[in-house]
Formats: sequence, C-alpha cells, structure tokens
Amino acid sequence: MHAANEAFAEILFSPEGRADPYSRYRRLREAVPVHHSAMGIWALTRFDDVNDTLRSRQVGKDVRRFMAGRFSGDWEQHPALRKLAAAMLWADPPEHTRLRRIVNRVFTTKRVEEHRAAIRRRTEELIAPIAEAGGGDICNELCFPLPLGVVAGLIGIPLDEAPILREPIRDFQRTFELGMTATELRRADEAAEFLDGYYGELVRQKTRQPGDDLLSALIGVRDGDDKLSFDELVQMCHMIVAAGSETTTYFLTNGIRLFAEHPDQADRVRADPSLLDPAIDEVLRYDPPAHMVPRTTSEAVRIGGVELPAGARIMALIAAANRDPAKFTDPDAFDVTRRQGPSISFGAGIHVCPGWRLARLQAEVVFPVVLHRLDGLEIAAPLRHRARVAFPQVEELRVRFRGYRTEAT
Repeated sequence: MHAANEAFAEILFSPEGRADPYSRYRRLREAVPVHHSAMGIWALTRFDDVNDTLRSRQVGKDVRRFMAGRFSGDWEQHPALRKLAAAMLWADPPEHTRLRRIVNRVFTTKRVEEHRAAIRRRTEELIAPIAEAGGGDICNELCFPLPLGVVAGLIGIPLDEAPILREPIRDFQRTFELGMTATELRRADEAAEFLDGYYGELVRQKTRQPGDDLLSALIGVRDGDDKLSFDELVQMCHMIVAAGSETTTYFLTNGIRLFAEHPDQADRVRADPSLLDPAIDEVLRYDPPAHMVPRTTSEAVRIGGVELPAGARIMALIAAANRDPAKFTDPDAFDVTRRQGPSISFGAGIHVCPGWRLARLQAEVVFPVVLHRLDGLEIAAPLRHRARVAFPQVEELRVRFRGYRTEAT
C-alpha cells in the first residue's frame, strides 16, 4: 500500500512524476490496481477495470460530488467550477441523453468530413514558414493554431480572433486537475467569466444573423419541442473550443514527437499508407491527450474484485490502462503495426468524446504532410510541458530537418 500511495502522490504532485508518469502508472498497477489513495480517491489502472467503469450504469460523472471532495467551503461561489459542473461533458442521463441527442443532429460525420480540404489548406499555410526556416516550434506554429482555428471556425469565430481564447482556455482547464492553488483558481474564475462573455455575444450574434456554421445549426436545431437554451449554447461553444483545441494540440504534437523519436516506425508509415490508421491509434494509445478522468459511483459496485461504496470518487487512469500488458503486448513499445483493438483514449460508452472524428481527421491530414514533406525530422530540444497531470499541456516542441518536399509522395 505504501508503494501505491507513493506512486500516486508522485504522479499528482512531483515534477519527476509529471516528467515520467508511465513508470509510476506501472508501479501503481503492479502494487494495487484498484487503489484507495490517501486522498480518498480510488485510482484504477487496469484496462478492463477502466473500460468497464467508463461504460458502467452504476458509475456516473456527478462532478458536483467530486468537487465537493476537492474544494473546501462553497465551491459553487466560483464561476469556473459552476461552469465546469454545468457542461454536457459532466452530465449524466437523462440530461446527458437529451443534450447529446440534440448535438448529434448537427455534429455529424458528414459535417466533419466537409472540413478536410480546409484543414489541408491550413496545414499547408502553417507548415510553409517552418519549412523555409529549416525547423521551428512545430507545437506553437502548427499543432496549436490548426486545431484552435478549426474548432473556432466550426462555430463561426473569425480566424484572427481565435488566438485570444488560448490562455483563458488553458487557465480554465486547470479546473480538471486534482490540485489547484488559490491563484490558479482565481485565474480560472476570471477565464470562465471572460469566456462566458465572449461566447454569449457570439450566440447573440448568430441568433440575429445565422451563418453556415455549427453554432447557427445548434441554435436552430429542434428535437421535437426541445431546443438548447441560451446558457446551454454558451456551454456548447466552450466545450467545442476547449475540448477540441488543447487536447488535439497535444495529440498532434505527441504524434510528431513519436515519429521523430522512432524513425523506423515513421519509415513504415511512409512506405505503407495503409498503416496511417493504426499509427494514429498507436499515438493515441501510447500517450493519450487525457491521462485520467473522474467518475463517481451512483451505487455500491464491484470493480476489479474490490467493493466500492455508493458515492465513491474514482480516477480512471486512461494512460495507465493503455499500457496494461494484460491488454497490449509489449505495451511500452511504440508500434504502428499494432492491431490489438482500440484504446480508450477518447473514452468509452455514452460519454465517448463527441469530437473524436474531428481530432482524428486532423491527424489524418497533418501526419502524412509531416512524414512525407520533412526529410530527416529530428527533435531539436526536449518537449516542454506545463505542470499538468490529467490533461497534459505542451509549451513547445522544436524540430529540425534536412530537407523539405513541396508535394507529398
């Protein structure tokens, strides 16, 4: 038990644990795979346990109960925490079912696929100056502006306004972490109020003058007599932009880093285009954008042979589950030919990420461009992270390369 407590504490609170979480995930899984931590949170690290929990009807999101255990006093006094609790991301049935049904009417595979050509054009625009310079910070010059611009454009935000949302989104997303300082919570509150004001004005504008965008479609969509309220539309804007930008930035940056660190695997994808899909799966499995997600039991439940009471707070460690040797052969190897079933990086069950198709579409465009255009891709400086655990955030990834091809082969 001591080894498990030590590993979990290092993951959450130590710079060493944040720099190398996977060795701690392994220690935790090997010591106590269903671990009741000193914080009162149950940490799950095995694939089957995490997968079953994410799909279980006995386990819900109930983020209010989770936050009541995280924050002393009245957490509802904080705009950031109220905003977090109100999001569809944390809703359970029947409210989640209602919201998801309305969103699914407009956020379709066809609508996502219509953005492929625009994503390709934007990728070409962003990679050109990197190519001319012989390298650069590919995280902030390609992997950040691309997904932020894509999701902003999806709801009708002008491309030149999108960058002003980055820091407020990052400040707000600190609420997903288990540990927050008073300063971080204050900045998250300020960010929540700024984002509510910005998205509120956007909703009012699109209500007056609808356009050919997802937000206008959400404003107009009906499910029988039901429709989204003003507050729900504001929340939808926030969810789409926040969930679709930072996590995709990390996903794309990680993929480029992994191809640079494993040139033999990159060569395989270059030689065989049919390996692109399993390579994307492997990037997501090997180092997912979300390392852990919270859940709460709605009734007593048995997980991994352990009885958890009703109201138990759970942290499902997705990144640990994706390295479970009981599920994946040689799990610490990056192997683009791996075909052992999907990981759970986009979640599972009714709460699977609604934007997974859009994130994957961007990888389908970006990875081939990088692999075929940038000859001799190398990492020029170590990947720099912000101090985040649940949703890692990247400061920069500097790369260099020997040559640049103007057209992919």
